[in-house]
Amino acid sequence: MTTGAQTIQALLFATADAYSVANLAGLLNVSAEQVEADVESLKEGLEGQGIMLVREGNSITLATRPEHGALLETIRRDELQKDLSKASSETLAIVVYRPGVTKAEIELIRGVNASYSLRALQMRGLIETKGIGRAITYHPTLALLEHFGAQSTEALPAFTETKEKIERLLANTQSE
Repeated sequence: MTTGAQTIQALLFATADAYSVANLAGLLNVSAEQVEADVESLKEGLEGQGIMLVREGNSITLATRPEHGALLETIRRDELQKDLSKASSETLAIVVYRPGVTKAEIELIRGVNASYSLRALQMRGLIETKGIGRAITYHPTLALLEHFGAQSTEALPAFTETKEKIERLLANTQSE
């Protein structure tokens, strides 16, 4: 596996996001052709491993192999039985009160990496993503709103006030 392929693997693993070839080329400061070659090298390097490269159109990400599905489903089910961590609760509040927030904005507000919390919330079916690559935004799911007994996010307690506080916090953090 090439150094470029290893870098792409590290990026995809650490962020748990999908990226386009153009996004990767820009991030790595290489040509799209080089990214394509590195992606192919990564795909070959992952043969026989527990994870695989998944490509849907122009979106590239990592995923576990289907043959490990039963074990992972058991682990997920056990994970869903646990209470949300403080970090996941904070992340969920941001997504609920500011639908359409990006991962970067969540991390700016919280001051820490949000990958684990976002993944845990998605596994639980509490949030969903829209968009691809760097344009991914996070939104509460209908299941979450049903759980809260709300017909929409605007119907949640103190929605407007809390959303305004989050907006001010984000604006203040971005201006620093």
